[in-house]
Amino acid sequence: MVKQAASHFGRIDVLVNNAGIEMSGTVASIQESDWDHVINVNLKGTYLCSHFVIPHMIRNGGGSIVNMSSDLGISPIPNVAAYAATKGGIIALTKAMAKDHAKDKIRINCLAPGPIETPLLRRFQPEHILKMVTEVLLPMGRLGTAEEVAKAALFLASDDASFITGVILPVNGGLVG
Repeated sequence: MVKQAASHFGRIDVLVNNAGIEMSGTVASIQESDWDHVINVNLKGTYLCSHFVIPHMIRNGGGSIVNMSSDLGISPIPNVAAYAATKGGIIALTKAMAKDHAKDKIRINCLAPGPIETPLLRRFQPEHILKMVTEVLLPMGRLGTAEEVAKAALFLASDDASFITGVILPVNGGLVG
């Protein structure tokens, strides 16, 4: 993927690590194979894409990486142990990478979206729970949109954020967690 992108575009300036899956379960209830699958997609995928893109960015004099975490990586809810572990891991990985590669002129930041109107959210949260979340927990009184998350990622990837690295930016409507 990285070789093809670099060949097609001539360089890689921005990477957004945005893969993610969720499986319900506690540490006691989730099957090891499901745990491994969530870890591999969410956390190892972020590592692998970054691992192969960073050398291109170094050769090109810098770049920007935006990692996608979740508010559940900061403040987990019950029954999402694997997902929360990966998203918390992405936060720690972002901070480590930012320190490791600031000298390479690579800015590495992280978004931590809250409840965003997506098919994934609808699949895992019944309507009555989403109603309670929007009315009680979200001061803005609504779910976020994918476009709002994309605009935050675009800002962090842009030159407008040229002195920002290692930041975890919640995009969550003021969610108190």
